[in-house]
Amino acid sequence: MVSSMATVFLPILAVSLGILVVLQRLTSHGSAPGPWINRISAVPAALMLLIGRQHCYYKRLHTKYGPIVRVSPSEVSFSDAAAWDEIYGHRKGRPMEKSPEFIGVVSPLQGAVGIGLAKGKEHARQRKVMAPGLSKKALYGQEPVIQTHVAKLMAVLRTMDMREETANVADWFSYVTFDIMGDLCFREPFGCLDRGTATEWSASIINVLVSGTWDQAIRRVAGVDTFLQRLMVRMFVPSEAARWRRLHLQKTTEKTLRRLSNNDSGHQDIMYQVLRNEDSKNSLNSTEVILNMSLFLAAGSGTTSLLLTAWSWLICTHEEAYTQLVKEVRDAFPVYGDMRLETVMGLPYLGATVAEALRLFPPAAMSQQRTVPPEGAIVQGHHLPGGTTVSMSPWASARSPSNFHEPDQFRPERWLGRGPACSKDKLNASQAFGYGPRVCLGQNLTYLITNLTICRLLVEFDLELDRNRAEENGRWTLEAEPDFIKSYMALTKPDLWVRCKPRAA
Repeated sequence: MVSSMATVFLPILAVSLGILVVLQRLTSHGSAPGPWINRISAVPAALMLLIGRQHCYYKRLHTKYGPIVRVSPSEVSFSDAAAWDEIYGHRKGRPMEKSPEFIGVVSPLQGAVGIGLAKGKEHARQRKVMAPGLSKKALYGQEPVIQTHVAKLMAVLRTMDMREETANVADWFSYVTFDIMGDLCFREPFGCLDRGTATEWSASIINVLVSGTWDQAIRRVAGVDTFLQRLMVRMFVPSEAARWRRLHLQKTTEKTLRRLSNNDSGHQDIMYQVLRNEDSKNSLNSTEVILNMSLFLAAGSGTTSLLLTAWSWLICTHEEAYTQLVKEVRDAFPVYGDMRLETVMGLPYLGATVAEALRLFPPAAMSQQRTVPPEGAIVQGHHLPGGTTVSMSPWASARSPSNFHEPDQFRPERWLGRGPACSKDKLNASQAFGYGPRVCLGQNLTYLITNLTICRLLVEFDLELDRNRAEENGRWTLEAEPDFIKSYMALTKPDLWVRCKPRAA
């Protein structure tokens, strides 16, 4: 009798509870509009993340519903410029920490986490140790290292022209940035420029980012550290993904431990600056150093090479901007031997083209989720209960007509206060490196490598897209929902074939 009653009652109870959950989700966060399905399920948002289309999906939602959109039962996305500070800014005593759904380039190791996953005081401690080595002053001291690798890239491009070959700059920018990162972190460039091809390690970086994105997507649906999450990872994430992450961690560990064993003060690279704190209470243990180097290599090389490739496509497809920039650079540097980082970083139109490239193609286009503290918070005038996940969509914010005039057009002059309706531009809506106390530590290095590489290119070469590669180059577009530019922690970059013609003597 009892068993027969249970057979009838339990399914009814399960259905009733399911209906109650659906009704609760449909009525919660009532002030945040969005598709009805997003009120009851995280699957649509997780699926878009899984296939690398989150940036496009969130842009579409914000275009339809406005600056505040519900993207899942527990997550609300914002696109107004002011929300950057409200979510990610300094909130004394009431911080919005990273959502536990976020997973870094590498998972916690031996109970330790790197700066990407650390929270609160732990994050502040690690940041205090890492920041000096990535300051402008410290990086200017590394100018000879950066110049050496950029010069090697220029030599490669000259050789390719002599062979009447065009360059897939998407690859070559990856090679030069990875070599620079290896030299700055470990005093060991990876030899990509010498080989003319990616190493197994450098090639695995994008796969590490992809596999991390897959794991995040599963966490959105199955929860964090649950049986269902572990089961779904085993079922749906290819075993090859684990190999990518192991390879990246293994190689980083080998390089880091070798560098830690030889702290020669004559070579004041990034690691030297980290080790200067080894006797203080803020020092990093070897595991923390490994985790941070792993993050720095993956994020730094991918960000810079994407930016350089996007900039190249933009400048080669906008003749007026190209002409103006060439004049500025060549007037400043009649010969490349006079080129110094301080001068390079002071060129206004160059800075404007780089800022506009970052706006249109923010390397970290995925939303960075934050969790509302237990007491709740008000964001953009909306009260959100504790535990709600909030985020900004860098892509949607930078492409919003509410933030920028002609948001899908390349307009470098907007960063100089010139051009049509520039007064309507909310420049602070574009935050390619994040915002607040967790803003990317590596942004100074990205700007230095990018600007120096651009100046060397324009002093030594005339640039144009390879007309015989129109189909491949056509994968680059200014459309707000590009088919071939996906987002897996970082934007992917299609091939870009450029003819680099040495200037006549």
